[in-house]
Amino acid sequence: MFPFIGRFSGALRALAPTVALVLLPVPSVAAAPPRVAAPASLGALDVIALEICYTTVMARYYKPVEPAALLGGARIGIVAYLTKLGVANPAIPLAPAHVDRYRAESEIDRDVALAVARYGTRVRTSDLVESTIAGELAALHDPYTVVFAPVAYKKFVTFLDGARAAGIGAELDVDPQTHAVRVVDVFPGSPAEGAGLIAGDTITRIDGQAPPATTPAAVGAALRGVAGSAVRIGFSRGGEAHDVTIVRRLVVAPDVTGRALDGGIGYIRLRVFGAQSAAQLDAVLVQLRAAHVRAYVLDLRANGGGYRDASIAVASHFVRGTVVTTQERGGKPVVFGALSATPAIDAPLAVLVDGDTASAAEIVAGAIQDDQAGTLVGTRTFGKGLVQETFALPDGGAIKMTTARYLTPAGRDIDRVGIVPDVVVDEPAGAHLGQPGHDPQLDRALALLAAG
Repeated sequence: MFPFIGRFSGALRALAPTVALVLLPVPSVAAAPPRVAAPASLGALDVIALEICYTTVMARYYKPVEPAALLGGARIGIVAYLTKLGVANPAIPLAPAHVDRYRAESEIDRDVALAVARYGTRVRTSDLVESTIAGELAALHDPYTVVFAPVAYKKFVTFLDGARAAGIGAELDVDPQTHAVRVVDVFPGSPAEGAGLIAGDTITRIDGQAPPATTPAAVGAALRGVAGSAVRIGFSRGGEAHDVTIVRRLVVAPDVTGRALDGGIGYIRLRVFGAQSAAQLDAVLVQLRAAHVRAYVLDLRANGGGYRDASIAVASHFVRGTVVTTQERGGKPVVFGALSATPAIDAPLAVLVDGDTASAAEIVAGAIQDDQAGTLVGTRTFGKGLVQETFALPDGGAIKMTTARYLTPAGRDIDRVGIVPDVVVDEPAGAHLGQPGHDPQLDRALALLAAG
């Protein structure tokens, strides 16, 4: 199981990967009464899923949980599901105000079984169980603790660990004022790189039509297609118009890219802390050292986080000593230090952050700031100081649950507070991310490195 530290809104952003089915034992504080037997119409895997949720929350959630709250939430979830089916006034018993942990668990099983028995011809048990679990987790009032169906879970794992899609291999942005479509980055070895596109180019035509300049996702969809098919792109560079035909290929968007800027500055863009981030950073640093850069800019803007271990591996390039400390409920603090086998970069460093720099990205930014290994530039970060772990469900779905808080090396709790950068610079609308001369935060970082 990989601890996950990220802030992603919506279905995709609320998940995290897992590698094993986890069923945690309940501490033996008292003898448990016999569980209520579920009828045959409620499958064994359904009962297991309910048990995984209840026992895991009671044992691992980072704050104490009242059993009555989970029972009440479960019943809300059951009623919500039945109401959605069109059942008027579902006959589900009211939850008592006080109940011990064992009775609450048994009553959740009983209520689900009762719903199946009473409305079995209309109920899909897997959906009922998912709604029950969602109700339990909603009772915690924690936006980071959620249940996800198998399809949503698979999508997020693919997102975090790299999805293959047939396209040209470039990151795009849409200017909110002019609606111009700009190339933010070109992925190494991609068709776009082979065709000569570079960061800063403006795409003007896609197969003879103006690009759907509403969102970057819409433009990306217009550029994707069947692998091996061709797309004709018109673009402008420095006021001159160009036209190129690019053959689409399966491309995995990298977590990390980098390039040498004028003045001997290595610019590193880190988009997410995925399974391959550390290895990709290693490769980028090799390339930048070969280009004889003398200082670095690490861009963590719009980085919503990812794996804790990836953040430690990345931070190990820039700091020595403690990277982050985690604290579980009732447990001793666990200190994670920089990896001794990773050589630290001995060069001036500036780190770009903004309001979408969150969680695992904040771990790295906070460690660098506390260690005084670099200068943070930009705006206050998001402020997510919580760690989530995921627990697999029998149907291929998962529960993502907050299991710990984390602190920066100096002991700062940044949850709901964020990190204030050393140099505060706002990013105006229409700024071109990663393009010197059109990105005030990057320009300030470059000026600081030039002066140092």
